[in-house]
Amino acid sequence: MKEDDYYKILGVAKTASQEEIQKAHRLLARKYHPDFNQDDPKAKEKFQKVQEAFDILKDPEKRRVYDQYGVSPDQLGSGGGHGPFGWSFTGGTPGRKANFKFEDIGDFMHLFGGGFGGASPEEIFSAGRDPRQGRDVEQTLTIPFALSITGGKIDVIVGGKTVSVTIPAGIVDGKKLFLRGLGETAPKHGMPGNLFLTIRVKEHPSCFSFRGGSLYVDVPITLKEAVFGAKIDVPTPKGNVILTIPPGATSGTKLRIKNCGVGESGDLFAVLQIALPPKWSEQDKTILEKLQTEPEEPVRSKLSWN
Repeated sequence: MKEDDYYKILGVAKTASQEEIQKAHRLLARKYHPDFNQDDPKAKEKFQKVQEAFDILKDPEKRRVYDQYGVSPDQLGSGGGHGPFGWSFTGGTPGRKANFKFEDIGDFMHLFGGGFGGASPEEIFSAGRDPRQGRDVEQTLTIPFALSITGGKIDVIVGGKTVSVTIPAGIVDGKKLFLRGLGETAPKHGMPGNLFLTIRVKEHPSCFSFRGGSLYVDVPITLKEAVFGAKIDVPTPKGNVILTIPPGATSGTKLRIKNCGVGESGDLFAVLQIALPPKWSEQDKTILEKLQTEPEEPVRSKLSWN
């Protein structure tokens, strides 16, 4: 009897086509993906079961063996008891003392081109072999603010080895990436584990921020530029652009800069901030006192607690 019924895990019939299996896998992988189920401690286990079932059923040869013998290739030799060809371990370390003949499984090995990764039957059933997946690795990666906006590749050291990780544009602080096969290396002939990478994003050193899926930049302007308007240079992820300040601009005015934000097509929003000088000359003060600067509606007319 199968330890795990891969067809039930994917919710398909034993006669399901490859297209039906792939469709079921896509739906369940999204449903149980750890990134979308951070509050469900069992989501990760369910996700791994779905992946395990799909890895077997998507491969016609592995599926045929599973249907015939009720066991996947990765489960061979992983413990005591009876195997698909009637052998039984007689004690001690599983695989070290076994009551079977290697020629009994010749047909099984033939299905996989003569062995698993070039290994002989003796190697596959040698003492201490663990063919199951290597352990998953959880790790935190801190990235620069600029990389979180533009996306790109960054090297990460996992288990003493350097791997290249692709960071998607617009990733937010705390996001988790699932990287298949980049976890701990498995024992001989086994599959490597997966890497669960928690992303931490550094704050921008000056005036950029990422809010609600868009990139923002606070742009200081002088009082003269606010009153009369101006054209100024503004830095963006794609280089400096010229921004037109309309006459009469106020602090908080938001101007859109197209295709200069997140990724290739995201927009950048420039938020104007009038920067007043810390000191005023007596002449400037005299001029300001003569100006009719009070608007028709009092500036604090809408300031209210309720």
